[in-house]
Amino acid sequence: MLSGVCISTDNSLIVVTATSGTIFLYDTTSPKPVQCHYDAHQMGVNGCDLTTREERNLLCTVGADYLVKLWHIDDYKLTSDKVLSGHTGQVLCCKFHLLDNTEHVLFTGSYDKTVIIWSVESGDKLHQSICHSSFIYSISVYEDKLVTCSSDKTVKVWNVCTGKVRTINVLPTSSPELLSDWTSEQVNSWLSRLLPEHGKCDLTGVDLVEMDFDKLVESIECGEEKKMKLRKSVSLLRSFNGIPNEFLCPISMEVMTDPVVMTDGHTYERANITEWLTAGNCRSPFTNTTLSTKSIVSNHNLRNIIQTVFFLE
Repeated sequence: MLSGVCISTDNSLIVVTATSGTIFLYDTTSPKPVQCHYDAHQMGVNGCDLTTREERNLLCTVGADYLVKLWHIDDYKLTSDKVLSGHTGQVLCCKFHLLDNTEHVLFTGSYDKTVIIWSVESGDKLHQSICHSSFIYSISVYEDKLVTCSSDKTVKVWNVCTGKVRTINVLPTSSPELLSDWTSEQVNSWLSRLLPEHGKCDLTGVDLVEMDFDKLVESIECGEEKKMKLRKSVSLLRSFNGIPNEFLCPISMEVMTDPVVMTDGHTYERANITEWLTAGNCRSPFTNTTLSTKSIVSNHNLRNIIQTVFFLE
């Protein structure tokens, strides 16, 4: 799967990254890559950014191996410059910036909820700050403003001054996970899991929240036995006000169907954590701590709740 793309300032070079760990270099006039660099990051590349420094293209890639890598690109040839280590989780995004029009810096965001500011010249960590209560998926920088986007459902705008960061505004997003924000398509998606034979309806998230409970259940056509289970499902959905983060696998951020607990104390979708361990990883994908064992235990309580809310089991 492709994970990132960026273009050089002179519009001659396109870089594409993939979760397989490959970096593709393209001439903007050709549909085929000029060069492919394999295994750039263990477990894959999550994103990239390009800048020009001293008349050379400088590429940054961030990966699932918790590393930030800088590369020089000359005549479509990729050579390693620096490897930066400081995050304790997968690094998800990066952005170059010219600070005060004099110093090239690099911003990176991670699963560890922090943003790190790096000196491009020395590779030193200038500043690290916990910016969100959950994963940081995207970063944008302009002049003295840093904008971060997180799975905690907020966008934050920061003022950057000589390597330090302070919050100047917090912009709550309209979260599709909040039950009242669900569209009719999202309601129908939920119902299709509960009642595969059920046709489309016009209910929205507002109806699920505000409609009289008995009238809501009766408006959904199904047998009496399923109506009893449906009542419990709707009741739980209302109490959670949507889909809690605890239902989501930290690796895929999708609702789990077979949750298991690792020795790091966190719960994952069985298939995702099995793939992680099979790849030879001995550290937690969430905390980066060394796993005492690779044993996994079914989280029956969480599975039962998820099944009740989504599958009427």
